[in-house]
Parts: sequence; structure tokens; C-alpha cells
Amino acid sequence: MTIEQIHSLLLTAWIVWFFVLFTGIVVWAMRPARREKFERARLIPLREAE
Repeated sequence: MTIEQIHSLLLTAWIVWFFVLFTGIVVWAMRPARREKFERARLIPLREAE
């Protein structure tokens, strides 16, 4: 196995890993259980200063 083959294999593995990680984060963030927390956080800039 040459260095070019190893580089190609690692590059492919990195792309697959990044896609799986990104998809997992999106799924985790869009779960219905997280919606209420995001709704509260979305209104933070609109609250009056205390």
C-alpha cells in the first residue's frame, strides 16, 4: 500500500465520518424534546433588561 492509497483511504473515511457526525448533530438538535429549550433561547434577545 502506497502513501497515496493511504491518503485516499483516509480522505474518504474523513468525509464519511464528517457526514455521519453532522447528520447526528442535526437529528439531535431537531428532536421534539429540544424544541422548548430552543424556543426559550430564541427569545433571549427580545427580553427586557432586568
